[in-house]
Amino acid sequence: MLALNQLKTFARQAAGLIAGERDLAAFEIYCSTSEHIVARLNYTPDIPCSGVEELKSLNADGFAIRIVSATNPCATGVAFEAGDLSLDSVRSALVRARRAMVVDPQFPGLPAKPRRLAANPQAANDLMRAGGAPIVAAAWRIVRDAADAFARGVPEVGDDPGFIVGGDVSLIRDRVAIAGSNFDDLRADQSAHFTASVTALVESLEAKGTASAIGASLAELRRVVPTLGRNAVERALRSGRGERPAAGEYRVLLGPQPVAEILNYMVMGSLTTGAFHAASSAYHGRFGARVMDGRLSIADEPALARGALRRRITCEGLPARRAQLIEGGRLVGLLSDFYDAHRLATDPDRAEKLGPHWDGDAAAKFGAHSGYRLGEGGERRFDANPSAAGTNVVMRARDGLDERGLLRSVGDGIYVGRVWYTYPINGQRAGQFTCTVSGDSYLIRNGEIAAPLAPNSIRINAHIDQVFDAIVAAGRRSHPALIWGSPEAYYVPAIVADKLALAPVGAQ
Repeated sequence: MLALNQLKTFARQAAGLIAGERDLAAFEIYCSTSEHIVARLNYTPDIPCSGVEELKSLNADGFAIRIVSATNPCATGVAFEAGDLSLDSVRSALVRARRAMVVDPQFPGLPAKPRRLAANPQAANDLMRAGGAPIVAAAWRIVRDAADAFARGVPEVGDDPGFIVGGDVSLIRDRVAIAGSNFDDLRADQSAHFTASVTALVESLEAKGTASAIGASLAELRRVVPTLGRNAVERALRSGRGERPAAGEYRVLLGPQPVAEILNYMVMGSLTTGAFHAASSAYHGRFGARVMDGRLSIADEPALARGALRRRITCEGLPARRAQLIEGGRLVGLLSDFYDAHRLATDPDRAEKLGPHWDGDAAAKFGAHSGYRLGEGGERRFDANPSAAGTNVVMRARDGLDERGLLRSVGDGIYVGRVWYTYPINGQRAGQFTCTVSGDSYLIRNGEIAAPLAPNSIRINAHIDQVFDAIVAAGRRSHPALIWGSPEAYYVPAIVADKLALAPVGAQ
């Protein structure tokens, strides 16, 4: 990765060069360096294997420029340059940006906040300075502990147990520097976090268990990640030869991972100014109204003390700020980048799109404090366009119960610990979804865990209102939950939904 001072020096020099271009009314230069290091787990005693694959990394250094024509304020051009941070590459990118100019009547100009921000960027955490050694060490510890837990706990399964451990330990980090004609200062930021996900299979038992973690320090990596292998195997062994419930409606206790997964794929995309402008939000016409149970609140918190993601500025150079999205069940705020905040605020149909409960104060609620350029791993990248995204998404529940109280509130039903393949039915606006119960799940009888469920044997077919607006109870604590491929980190409680339709996998 490039040093932060290298990015800042380049951004300052590039801005000085572009500022002399007389045909431009405004410009922005965004440069970044990012790294995604992955140690993949691949262990089974049945065939020769590596245990931990050779460490892989994906690096991306480069910059993007955005320019605005001096003769037409709606004419803007964009160009990207990978690898080469030199003034010659800036000149080349300027040529391409001019050629790529388009006239967009809805273009609001480039973000402007001339007041200087705090002089220093966010301090680097110890993951920013770490090499690959802690990642590899954590991966091998997962494999060793998983093998030991299997050897200690496995029942008689014959000579071919089909024991498999897969997953990965990843380190994601980035640095950015932003300069432009609308800023009085150069703005910079950096962040680093880790993710880890483990799946243990015992094929002879038709058993599956999982464990995951996300965090922002070496101490967390060394404390939490080594336990994942043992936890995943123990959960798999507890779920062996599970039952397969019949189709029907059940009272369901959704653990933190299913709650986060449904939020990620079905709710967060609806809580943006872009979705409301496009009339694709599942909460179309309901801004200001109650859309969830009154005990639930959701906020995006880029400065969350225990959050895995720490961001001081957005990828548009604006302060990254807390956004209250749901408060007491009511939809009160949206995530937004600068472009979509303007489009919704000036939309002639916004009253219909936002609905009768909107109070008309668009500027106060749709601040552009969530515009990020993100890659596939959630790292900030120069070759992505700004769009609205969350950071640390926190759901809190008022009057929450402990785990024992949640089970009692179910009575007879199902505990769902993990789902996957969650996707909308009939598009995002319909709010309908399906997902498969993939493991770590159990039957509940008389308020007690009674028997395991066979993994991948049932799916949930429901509407988001059945999950979040018809709850029986919610957990007292918000737990970290990792969603594969998501740019956000989630901190959510468990939720008891009154009636969810379950269908056997493979049923018509």
